[in-house]
Amino acid sequence: MANILTLLKRYVILFSKNINNQISLYCLLPILVYGFMVSPLSTIFSFIDSSSMSYSYHSIPAVIFLCTSLIAIYTPIIFLNLDSQNQFQSYILSYTNKYIYFGSILIFSVICSYVEFFISFILIYNLSDSNSTMGIMITTFQIINFIIISLPSILFFVSIGIFLSNFLTKFENIISFLIFVFLFISFGSSTFIPVDFYPEVLSNLISDYNLIYLQYNQLINILGNNNINLGLIIITLFLSVFFSFLNIICFKKKDEY
Repeated sequence: MANILTLLKRYVILFSKNINNQISLYCLLPILVYGFMVSPLSTIFSFIDSSSMSYSYHSIPAVIFLCTSLIAIYTPIIFLNLDSQNQFQSYILSYTNKYIYFGSILIFSVICSYVEFFISFILIYNLSDSNSTMGIMITTFQIINFIIISLPSILFFVSIGIFLSNFLTKFENIISFLIFVFLFISFGSSTFIPVDFYPEVLSNLISDYNLIYLQYNQLINILGNNNINLGLIIITLFLSVFFSFLNIICFKKKDEY
């Protein structure tokens, strides 16, 4: 436990050394997404038949989900690459085991993801509310459910980020992958363009088999006061454990060479 706290303290110090850039990233990301995605699309989509809600109620979860997911993937890749480049991994693994090391980066990444979650929610809620003719109403209970239901998705994306840190070591590769994730979540998972407006075949594929869309749709279910898919939560957590296990295998093989 002491080792995890020490490692978490180190990551907080590294984060704070670049605090101005971090704050800019965490604040500008949701603002830019709103300005370039939500604002134009809100003039096209007004009311969503499938959820019986206005587009504003779809855009708020969409921005929160996208920004939080990007930070969840970005954080472990960046910090693990930093540790690898300055030989910190070799040093720390001579004093503690890899499970504690990767556990600490997972916890730190989850914390960073929730920071982005709250920043995105505050910014986008106020932007959407000011631009909505009828206003936006989200209850405290719904916000608490947002926080709880987002944890499996955050763990899923963090575990993917930790796993991919074994392969994404160049800055240009990391940026290219993040752009791909951005495009896939935004347009390939029916977050900003409601699934109602996709061709029927593609709509069925997304709504039935796209795990990322199903995760995002949990937030829509909360706003619509519908039931949460418990099976999806279990599957998401299982996949998080699976990618964490794959990371240990890849790290062992990489360490042998």
